[in-house]
Amino acid sequence: MQKRKKRTDETKKLIVSAFIELLYIKDAAHINVIDIAKRAHVDRGTFYRYFENKQALIEDCEENFLDKLYFVHKDLLSEAKKSGDYSDMSIFIEQILAIIEENIQMVNALLNKTGNISFQEKMRKFLIEQNIVTFKQLTNQKSSEKQTDLLVSYSSSAILGVIKFWSNNYKTYEKADIVTLINDITLHGVIDFIK
Repeated sequence: MQKRKKRTDETKKLIVSAFIELLYIKDAAHINVIDIAKRAHVDRGTFYRYFENKQALIEDCEENFLDKLYFVHKDLLSEAKKSGDYSDMSIFIEQILAIIEENIQMVNALLNKTGNISFQEKMRKFLIEQNIVTFKQLTNQKSSEKQTDLLVSYSSSAILGVIKFWSNNYKTYEKADIVTLINDITLHGVIDFIK
């Protein structure tokens, strides 16, 4: 039973990897199930055992990635709450970016290569939700709802922009560069950072 599950997981990963590889060759609109199955060295029937269609494959990739981010973020917040130390966010940022780096090709494909902004919007909503949770935990003072909404929207959009840029320029920028940038801006603001 365990061998079958492992083989099933491996086949699904092959299909996902094949799709991502194809996104580097051509636009998502021009990729069909036959292309993906050929690239994964499986037949169409095998593809359909795992995914209803290409859109279901894309949505599965999106949801799996966001789930990984969610659980890492939840664990990190729990650890930060225990220690009560928020003076250096670099460890927090490092671990979130590690998940992105592990999935960098898929993130780049979903944010920059599919030609569809649905994942970008899902990611933005996810970041807003997670930032609200983070701000509530980190903030001792009561901010107005308007201030919180604006701050959450601003920071989520900025983080999404950096992730989108990094995933598309991954070979040029190290994870450490991104960690340092986000940490400095988070702790000191944009003006202090550029002075």
